[in-house]
Amino acid sequence: MRLFSFLVSACLAVVAVACGPASDVEIGPYTVSVIGKNVYHIQDCNSANPAGETFDAEGKRTHFNNCSDMYLLVGAREALLIDLSNPIDWADGAGQALRSLVEERTEGKGLTIAFTHDHGDHTGMIPAFIEQPNVKFALPLGDFSWFPTRYPDAQARFIDEGETFNLGGMEVEAIAVPGHTDGSMVYLLKERNLLFTGDAVGSGHGVWIFDAEGFEQYVSAVPHLIETLEARGVDPDRLVIYGGHSWQKDWLEGREPGMAYLKDMQELVREMEAGTAATEPSNLGRPGLDTYFRHGDAIVTWSAAGAEKYRSQYPEPVVYRDGDVVFRKIDDHTWVGNGHLVYNESIYLLEGTERALLIDAGAWMPRLPEAVATLTDKPVTLVLTHGHGDHVGAATSFPEVWVNPADTALLGTGRNGHEEQIRYLSDGQVFDLGGRKVDVLFTPGHTSGSTTLFDREGGYGFSGDSFGSTNLLLFGGTFRELAGTIDRTLNFMKASGIDILYPGHYHGDNPETVQRLQDEKKMVLEVLSGKRKGIADDSGNGLDHYIHDYGVYIRYNEADALR
Repeated sequence: MRLFSFLVSACLAVVAVACGPASDVEIGPYTVSVIGKNVYHIQDCNSANPAGETFDAEGKRTHFNNCSDMYLLVGAREALLIDLSNPIDWADGAGQALRSLVEERTEGKGLTIAFTHDHGDHTGMIPAFIEQPNVKFALPLGDFSWFPTRYPDAQARFIDEGETFNLGGMEVEAIAVPGHTDGSMVYLLKERNLLFTGDAVGSGHGVWIFDAEGFEQYVSAVPHLIETLEARGVDPDRLVIYGGHSWQKDWLEGREPGMAYLKDMQELVREMEAGTAATEPSNLGRPGLDTYFRHGDAIVTWSAAGAEKYRSQYPEPVVYRDGDVVFRKIDDHTWVGNGHLVYNESIYLLEGTERALLIDAGAWMPRLPEAVATLTDKPVTLVLTHGHGDHVGAATSFPEVWVNPADTALLGTGRNGHEEQIRYLSDGQVFDLGGRKVDVLFTPGHTSGSTTLFDREGGYGFSGDSFGSTNLLLFGGTFRELAGTIDRTLNFMKASGIDILYPGHYHGDNPETVQRLQDEKKMVLEVLSGKRKGIADDSGNGLDHYIHDYGVYIRYNEADALR
């Protein structure tokens, strides 16, 4: 009887191979299951090394495989593979097995591999495909710009929010959900109400947050995700979320998370921001990940001390929030808004008795005019501190935009051909808002057209990226030019009683002071005199050296900056 059963099983296995992929098939170190038509779930586990963990009677862990998940979507023309699992060192032939199972299901169609984020348990099998010239890699810019050299130029491209993969009968959209990492990306298969999230929202045991900057991004990223799904017409009752470690859904009693889980997560991060979230020790034994914060099914794993420090970081109260921007009140007629896509990119709204001035437009804030309208009923003039994409994102939503003419080229086609909307700033120009005047000072260095604006009566200014928000990237000038910019700015601040500058990436505790500018000037002069030497910079931002002191980085290209 046992022999008969074995023969039947063997025959069924042969039929499965002959007729195409079957559900829950083991192929080398992988287990493949079918989510739906032409949508496959691939886990780096098998019966010899099952996913998850087991414990003995004394509670000692006897087995652990932090199994990571990949998802293969096969359209009529193209295929998309999301993530590349852990590096498999516990089985021979893992690379060949993965290539084979993907090739069997894609049947010669072009393959793009898109990552949710740049952690080794999601990029581990890159060697299996890196020498396959017909395979393309889609790399979320926020993570992979720091280390792109492992991908051949001909195979790789950076992607950002809104990237759509048209596979033929399947469209998959990338949605940015930073927090776990700066560049965390999720992928929506709208027609099927399926969302593939990597570690961006956790898979059951919680999303891991590593620092205050990550949490600050996450507070806005979760509602941004929910609002984007709603805008795309996703059915909230049918949405199914497939995470990066599905074995962890034991904490969800085996259920796949959906919209209710995301709503729990949204409420949880708000409670954490307010200091009211339920907590318990994580017992993970990892520094900085000592606490579970919980609401409903949602869990954030972070540090209790880190969360407390974050809550005390901002002196300004929140007065408006949507999925793209959070506004805090500086004073009765001045607000700072923060996005969450590019290191907390910052915008500022200044109101007079007759007009309001909006400084910068974030990276992606399509409803910025509506958000601004909740804070002021005055007509709004938009001014850009410089032309980089994380400061001009919503510029086309306004009837005109003022910019330093030296940065016009950076705007490129981002104005959608509406060149007539561009107006040019002049050095020393003054915007009269009615009972409030704002001075314009050109401050080149970060870009050729970088500009700082000052409210003398308020005692503060708004510097964009001119002085770096503690990380000055010297793209558009030399050290000599930067020294001149710092001198001009210091002279203006001292003559006008300006105490602080609000920077282009404001984190609550990093305003730029007179002392900060003096420190930067000292660093610059030491470089020019030869007293200070730069350190080679391989962070992948296009700049090859940096200097670091007084809590500040200045990054630059040596050949250009030392001219």
